Amino acid sequence: MLNASTEFTLASINIATDLMTLGFLWLLLLGSFGGLLAGLLGVGGGMLFIPVITSYLHQYDISSAEMVKFTLANSIALVFMSGVSGTFRQIKMGTWQWKQSLTIGIPGAISNYFMTQAIQDGDWYQKEVFQGVFLGFLGLSILNMIFGKSKSSRSKDGNGNPQIEEQSTPYQFSLIQDWPSLLVGIFAGTIVALSGLGGGIIMVPLFLIILKKSMHSATALSLSIVPILSISALIKYISITPAQQISSYQTGYLLWIMLIPMLLGVIFFSSLGQKLATKVPVVWLRVIFALLSAFILVKTLLELYS
Repeated sequence: MLNASTEFTLASINIATDLMTLGFLWLLLLGSFGGLLAGLLGVGGGMLFIPVITSYLHQYDISSAEMVKFTLANSIALVFMSGVSGTFRQIKMGTWQWKQSLTIGIPGAISNYFMTQAIQDGDWYQKEVFQGVFLGFLGLSILNMIFGKSKSSRSKDGNGNPQIEEQSTPYQFSLIQDWPSLLVGIFAGTIVALSGLGGGIIMVPLFLIILKKSMHSATALSLSIVPILSISALIKYISITPAQQISSYQTGYLLWIMLIPMLLGVIFFSSLGQKLATKVPVVWLRVIFALLSAFILVKTLLELYS
């Protein structure tokens, strides 16, 4: 027969197990939703992952500067995997725009590396500055999705049948013609390092405005560039030792106890999002993008000033 102390211990273990299971399922659900949005909108999922990671990290007693680094590292890991998953599907379907992805992604990876190095070298990038950058780009994306215009990706032939845009002319790199693409890549790589977003939140609007892409083409191209932009920062965050060790399940700044369930959701649902993106009308993609950005903007503002 168990004594009171043993019964209390077993009850505590059961409660802890239930809470861990609930936490795992909740993170799995959020990761799945982020992966779905990544494939659907071409944004990497970072705008959803950032608030989730920030909320999760509040249970640890860490400094403001370290909070930003942990948030950036784990968000970048998630958007990297969402981009990799989406790119594999594009390769399988024969729709991967690899030349243009590299043209934009390589300059972005270089700018990402140097900005990440600057963040890691000091404590100048505090939580308040980080939140300001994050909110600023959310606001810009909302304005563009509401007021911006993009051409349809589904033009029609003489018989009224839909045609797939941008498939007939193979992409050829030209330094003179592609300097806007290079600048977009450099800018997006810097934003990934500063915000932890996948870069799509800024790339998709710029592809629509500067490169004159359709919404469907812009989201697909953006998703395939995300892994290239984020790989240098991800390697750096894995390879360095944080000022504060907060978990036994930790590699550099990556927290595996949080990442694993979210990564599982991202990997399996990113491809589903890409499938849906080809079926959802452009206007609905813009509405979903704007509404999600607005929701996260309001939520972050409330947390910031509460």
